[in-house]
Amino acid sequence: MIERCDVAVVGLGAMGSAAALHLVRAGASVIGIDGSSPPSPNGSSHGDTRITRLAVGEGSAYVPLVRRSHELWRELEEEQPNSLLVQCGGLILGALQSSGQHGIENFVAATIDVARSHGIAHEILSAREIADRYGVFDVTDEIGYFEPTAG
Repeated sequence: MIERCDVAVVGLGAMGSAAALHLVRAGASVIGIDGSSPPSPNGSSHGDTRITRLAVGEGSAYVPLVRRSHELWRELEEEQPNSLLVQCGGLILGALQSSGQHGIENFVAATIDVARSHGIAHEILSAREIADRYGVFDVTDEIGYFEPTAG
């Protein structure tokens, strides 16, 4: 039983677990506390629909953090046998002028601006190109932002 520690990490989802790992690697004595057994079905990073992308329409300030997270995922993959970051590409659909998507005005346009300002590889697809490439989408006025390194 640990009677004393340098740091207590409360919440062992993706962020708490990562914090605990890096604290231990830095030499700290760490205890992790979580309200449920991992993996929790209520975790924000759990489930089949998680995505990571470099161009974050929510704000340009996130780009360095996401780039670093991709490096850290690759480092973690080297330590164990499983693939953790699958970069299959990501498609965001929407109108150039819209409101409220992810709480951001003109989310697709904001994402495109972030990609351009940070030199992130991407494609802008017309409704016709989306329909041709991804036949499951019935789009008319929307555009697509495709980022090949998303996953």
